[in-house]
Amino acid sequence: MFVFALFSLFVLSVSAEKDPNAPSECLSKCLTPLAKLQRSFSFVFNNFEKVCDLLEDGAFCARKCNQEDQTKFYQYTTFYRIHCIDYEEDIQEHLTCIAKAAADADLVCKDKCKQAHKVEKTADKKTKMKKECLTLECSTLCYFDELAESCPEARNILLKINIGQVHSMASGVHPITMEKMLPECRNLHNTEYMRAKLMASSSSLLMDHTPLEMETEERPVITA
Repeated sequence: MFVFALFSLFVLSVSAEKDPNAPSECLSKCLTPLAKLQRSFSFVFNNFEKVCDLLEDGAFCARKCNQEDQTKFYQYTTFYRIHCIDYEEDIQEHLTCIAKAAADADLVCKDKCKQAHKVEKTADKKTKMKKECLTLECSTLCYFDELAESCPEARNILLKINIGQVHSMASGVHPITMEKMLPECRNLHNTEYMRAKLMASSSSLLMDHTPLEMETEERPVITA
């Protein structure tokens, strides 16, 4: 899954009170309930209705803010919007399986991706940003692999959700801003790049689940 990319951004923004680009008081008030939620897929999918209700409450709250804040709310809450609105019905169909698989996925992906792209405390800002983006890409692919492996019938919808989030993020970034990004971060906003990565993972999973008997049938029979 595309792991809380914009979600992480607004959590950081809400806490950055001295940042001139931080959300306004009105927007912060609307985002805070979501920002306080536990950041794990296990929590989100095991409390799906509660999370989606908070998104609805936040959206209603944001209507009282100015137009710029409303746009930011839409961007910052992409993760929740994609799940709770765009693909809510599809997710409900597989929710039991995904919710059950999410706990293990959290453990596997957190360990795998944090260890693979560990950031030293003394690292400079550019290095930290690069590592963060690499970690997000790793997490995206890892969660997709783990959840799709546990819930193969949900593979297609998981793929659509991930690609939908990438496209939504990319559409909210100005081209000039995109150009200034590090390549590792720009990849996260590149729909074709992420689609190829996810499709490769999907193909790998399908190969891993090919029944042995099917492979045997496809082999030519050699007779004496």
